[in-house]
Amino acid sequence: MKNQFLGIFFYLLYLLAMVRPVLPIIEYYANYDYIATVLCENRDKPYLECNGKCYLEKQLKEVNHDNHEHKSTIPQINLEDYPVSPIDQYGYKISNINTEYLNQVFGINQISSDYYTSILKPPPKLVL
Repeated sequence: MKNQFLGIFFYLLYLLAMVRPVLPIIEYYANYDYIATVLCENRDKPYLECNGKCYLEKQLKEVNHDNHEHKSTIPQINLEDYPVSPIDQYGYKISNINTEYLNQVFGINQISSDYYTSILKPPPKLVL
């Protein structure tokens, strides 16, 4: 019984966390008339057709925590001071590569497009 209660409790907490960002939108549509006439910052400018969207935007920013200015206590780590592997410490420079030799060894040839068009032809049209 106790495990079942804990499972339901954590499930409800999860649902609350998922619904939390949507609550200001639900509140906006539920109280649309009040927000548009009383809480809207642009109610004296009807040509903007804000209708309380400024209030909704503020509420969404508050829910999303975009306006917090606290400093993080997590120290910043410079990854260049702590290399993960020693490969970065060694530098390899390849110069004077003979491309003709590589083409012979690996069978890389510069085949022109004429070769492919001579092999890959569309099937002939059937005349009935």
